Amino acid sequence: MTTLTRHFVLTPEGTIREFSAEQAAAIAVGAGRVPEFAGHDLRYLQLTLEDAPDTSELRVQTAGARIHFDSDGRLTQAGPPTDAQPITRFEHDAVVQWALRDLPSVAPTFH
Repeated sequence: MTTLTRHFVLTPEGTIREFSAEQAAAIAVGAGRVPEFAGHDLRYLQLTLEDAPDTSELRVQTAGARIHFDSDGRLTQAGPPTDAQPITRFEHDAVVQWALRDLPSVAPTFH
């Protein structure tokens, strides 16, 4: 089974920014700064893809969080999304579709 985890932040400008696993880990432990996020509460989505090679099944699992960056752009808090700043269905689906964009798809079969 192949497992891939991808990390996304929904930015203040309304865009979706992806971070590599290494970048996300550095940010999570305070070793990385993101100056453009300084002083912001943002929403984070983690997407895990599991592909079982012996089946045609692809499992997609997502988790969301609210994250806060201090005035230097370091992550200081993380918790569940709030009612004031929910992760919308559109944002969730956009992240899932973006993550799946490079996977080969099977053409539809018409009968």
